[in-house]
Amino acid sequence: MTPPLPRTLFAGRGNSAVAWYRCALPAMYLDQDWIGVAGEPPNVGILAGVGRATASFEDFFNYDVVVLQYQASTAWVNGVRRLQDAGIVVLFEIDDYARSVRKKRDHAIGHQFGADFIRQFEMVMRVCDGVVCSTDYLARRYRSINPRTWVCQNAIDLPRYRFTRPATDTVTIGWAGGTGHREAMEPWLPAIEAVLAGRPHTRFMTIGEPFANRLVERFGPERCIALPSAPMETYPAAMASFDVALAPAGRSTFYQGKSDLRWLESSALGIPLVADPSVYPQIEDRATGFHAASPADVEPTLLELVDDAELRSRVGAQSHEHVAAHRSMAVCAPAWAEVLHEAAGLRERAMAS
Repeated sequence: MTPPLPRTLFAGRGNSAVAWYRCALPAMYLDQDWIGVAGEPPNVGILAGVGRATASFEDFFNYDVVVLQYQASTAWVNGVRRLQDAGIVVLFEIDDYARSVRKKRDHAIGHQFGADFIRQFEMVMRVCDGVVCSTDYLARRYRSINPRTWVCQNAIDLPRYRFTRPATDTVTIGWAGGTGHREAMEPWLPAIEAVLAGRPHTRFMTIGEPFANRLVERFGPERCIALPSAPMETYPAAMASFDVALAPAGRSTFYQGKSDLRWLESSALGIPLVADPSVYPQIEDRATGFHAASPADVEPTLLELVDDAELRSRVGAQSHEHVAAHRSMAVCAPAWAEVLHEAAGLRERAMAS
């Protein structure tokens, strides 16, 4: 008989999308608690959450395990140590390679990831009982700071992406995401422009970074639509307007540290993704998505997809089936459970010795 999970609090960073994917979802599927926090101990503010009431840092002490999404301050070092002194396991959760962010000239908050931030970030990581990463690459990178690392892949909550997407006379090529992707998208823009010029029934829509505005002057606002970042409540509905999704990437450590979340999101909606295989090797080319290893691959791939509705439908359906079988949160939640059991066991043995 499987023992019950240790009572766990997932403490996400604010009310961001990464807090949703990496804290809220595993907590809800494991019937544990989650919150979005701001500030630092002892004055921790609670921005979001579901579960048994947690309103202050002192409430953290009611748990056996705390999964702390990345924090960087001396106050959090001291907070982690206080929790550990009380017998609580603290795991550091991370979904990015932090050292690469400050090198990104196109990242809106890259300046915040300076040397002092990285020093404190890694100090908090070092004192935690272990690190939970979203990719093998991150686990390898962070193992030199904390040798106890686990990998829990990002997963998708399929019910939130269950939309009926009505047929239209247009084909919408879309991109959705956060900051730091301009340098990857710019080499693909000429291909998108060429497709819009050759196929008058196509549109280009972006959510988050306003890349579509770059083509408004030539094609007009009806065909080039830039939407602001959408909250998680409406993000799936906004993406549902796409017929083809894009996922360009670069060769820097910033992209190597990224997960395949764009593929999970587009697949949840049954939308085929055209992606850089260096970040999306899990995609089986022309079966669960399309590889574009260089900008030269983008235009012919997009033209084929724009011209062939059956191809879009078939690959979108196959990618959905694959992700539902292997990367839904219902499937991936047991990996989180294993980590919580193992971490709690290590702590118990350490206290007994």
